[in-house]
Amino acid sequence: MPLRPGRRRVHPVSERRFMSIPPGAIIPGSLPRFRIYVLSPQGQYVLWAEEGNSVRPDRLAKLSDTGVKEVFVDLDEEFKYEEYLEGHLENILEHPGPSDEQKAAIFSKVSTNVVKGAFQTSLGLGRMGPSIIQRTQAMIEKALIFIAESKSLQALTKMIGHDYKTYEHATKVLWFTVAFLRDHQEVLELIQPDYASFDESQKMEMLRQCGVAALLHDIGKAFIAPEILNKNGPLDQVEWEIMKRHPLSSLAMLVDTDMPLFVKKAVLHHHEDFRGGGYPMNLEGMSITILARVLRIIDVFDAMTSRRPYKEPVPPLKAAQIMVGTPEEKKNGDSSVQDERDLGMRQCFDEELLRKFIVFLGNMKLKE
Repeated sequence: MPLRPGRRRVHPVSERRFMSIPPGAIIPGSLPRFRIYVLSPQGQYVLWAEEGNSVRPDRLAKLSDTGVKEVFVDLDEEFKYEEYLEGHLENILEHPGPSDEQKAAIFSKVSTNVVKGAFQTSLGLGRMGPSIIQRTQAMIEKALIFIAESKSLQALTKMIGHDYKTYEHATKVLWFTVAFLRDHQEVLELIQPDYASFDESQKMEMLRQCGVAALLHDIGKAFIAPEILNKNGPLDQVEWEIMKRHPLSSLAMLVDTDMPLFVKKAVLHHHEDFRGGGYPMNLEGMSITILARVLRIIDVFDAMTSRRPYKEPVPPLKAAQIMVGTPEEKKNGDSSVQDERDLGMRQCFDEELLRKFIVFLGNMKLKE
C-alpha cells in the first residue's frame, strides 16, 4: 500500500525507519546531503542515490518513467528533509512532477511544522518573536500562490476528515480562510473599508494578514497542558475553563507585534458567538469583528469534520446542516437524539457569512 508523504515504514532487517517522499519533491541541485532509497519488490530498501544533491534531472525523469510514486529517506535525516521542504516549497509547488494531492500533502507538512515551531518558540518566549512571524508570513505567501491554482483546492479538500490535532487544524483553517476570502472580495471590504482602492500588492498583503490570523488563531493553546489539549474525551468543567483562556493568551502573545489591529482582534474574538454567550468577552453581533466571525465558522466546520479519539468525523454536508440548524431527517428505525450542543449551534454564527461559506463549500464539490 503506497505511503503518503510523512508516513513511516520499518526496515524488515535492520529496523531502520524510513519516511516516504514523492519523487517530485526532489529538485535537482538543491537537496541536502542525504541518501535516497527505493523499495524493491521484495520489500527491501535499496540505496538509489548516495547524495540527494547529486541526482541529475535525466535520472530523476527515468525514475518517474518507471512509475515509482515514492522514494524514501532515513528518518534520522527527517529534520534536514523538512528544512529542505520549507526552503524550496515554492519551487516544489510549481514543479510539474508531483500530483496535486502530493503537493497538498507537502504543503500540509510544511505549514504544520511552521505552526508547531510557532507554538514551541512562543511557549519559551511567552510572545511571538520577529523570526517566527517572518517564517509564518513567508509560508503564507507561498500558500496564497498554491491556493490560487484552481486544482489545488480540490486536493486540499481531501484532507477533510483527518485527525484533529492543533497544528493540523490551524493549517486547514488557513486554507479555508484565504480561499474563502479570495472568492469574497466584499467580505474583505468589510474587514478593511478602503480595500477596493488598494492596488494588487496591497490586496495580497491584506489577504496574507488574514492568513496570519487564521494560522495563529489558537497560538494561546501553547500554554495549555498537553493532557488537556489531547484528552481522549470531552473536557470536564475545570479543563473547559482552562481551555477558554486561550484567546486571551493568544492576544498577549501578539500584542507587542506589528500585526494589524484587525488580526489581533480576530484572534481574540474567534470564539465569540454572534447572538452572545461566547468567550472570552461575551460579545455579540456587530461588536465581533468580521474576520473573527469568519474564523468562528471555519474553526467549527473543521472541528466537526475532523476525526478525534472519541468521535468519528461528521460528513461535510451534515456538518453544514447542523451549523445552519436544519433538522436532520430521521431514517426508519433511527431513534438517535441530536446533540443538544448542535441544536443551539446556529446561535454562534453570522447567518449571512455562514450562507456564503456554505455556497463556497458547495462550489468545492465536497464529498458527503
